Amino acid sequence: MKRFLTAPVLAGVTALALAACGTGSTGSADASGGDKPLAEASVDTNGALAGKKILYVDGVPGNALLDGLAQGLAAELNKQGATMARVFQLNAQNQIDLAAGNQRINEGIAQGVDAIVTFPLDANAIRPGVEAANEAGIPIFTFQDLGGLDVTGKLKFPDEQRGDDTGKALAEIAGGQGEATVLSGIPTDNIEAAVRGAVKGLEDGGMKLVGDPDNQRNLKDDAPEAQRVAQTIFQKFPDLKALVVYNSASATGAIAAARQAGLADKVVIGTMAGEDTNIAQVEDGTLALSYDFNGLDYGKAMAGLVERALSGEQLHNEVVEAPLGEVYTKDNVADYKPWTERQTYIKIPSGF
Repeated sequence: MKRFLTAPVLAGVTALALAACGTGSTGSADASGGDKPLAEASVDTNGALAGKKILYVDGVPGNALLDGLAQGLAAELNKQGATMARVFQLNAQNQIDLAAGNQRINEGIAQGVDAIVTFPLDANAIRPGVEAANEAGIPIFTFQDLGGLDVTGKLKFPDEQRGDDTGKALAEIAGGQGEATVLSGIPTDNIEAAVRGAVKGLEDGGMKLVGDPDNQRNLKDDAPEAQRVAQTIFQKFPDLKALVVYNSASATGAIAAARQAGLADKVVIGTMAGEDTNIAQVEDGTLALSYDFNGLDYGKAMAGLVERALSGEQLHNEVVEAPLGEVYTKDNVADYKPWTERQTYIKIPSGF
């Protein structure tokens, strides 16, 4: 499938957007950096991008991963001398609206911004805005390598590799033998790629794959549904030794299902997209592994792409790989730092 997110029913778009983000990694559901107050932005007026205005058309507010991307992007752009405003794809009723992405882009064009970065909720829906930016001669960038969008540059998420890293690491914890499977989610491009990687990693690690991830999906993107799906998996495969899940909430649900089935000491569980809650689960031994995206670095990588274009480099559909994250297990979990401790979160304005 070529589209990153498809929303046949508008009410389901929010859940899809959160699934696409893996539900975050900071453990904070807002942009405030948890209990820490937001700092004022510090823009280097002597930087290479001094005076430049960058508009970030984000997905939805209140998502930890999206906050991390925005914070990493803003910090790096400010360091280069640019100012950044962050707006969302919401309508006047504060509800998610696929058409709002185009409206935000056109508002940026009217304001004369120097570049636009987007987190598309739907590739087809945002295409008119992308085309408008191209006609206006304004560089436009997307998080995710989306097919069918003609943009200046794209930041590609290493989904298949993070799945592979998770699968191999979990197979090693499981002893490199026995049955294993993957609990998948909503069939977005990035989740599908991560699941492919996890299957490969488990097999390369010596595990015998059972079940079918296509039929083992947490389509509600929450812990209760993950618990239900995991219960079915454990009933079908009572000898299962390893289970990879696609996100944080699914890890919590799978842990509950394993406990209910009396398998907590027999099956190891790992998540391909963890957050602070999962780190606590690794610490207490209920979760074997948590993969940390580090969305801050994703945002910084996007800022580097923007800086290249605004410094005169001619880019067209330039694809840059986002940096890999890190696998945390009981052996290195003490080294984990929440994103809000890795970088000071700042106030990001909604206008210039």
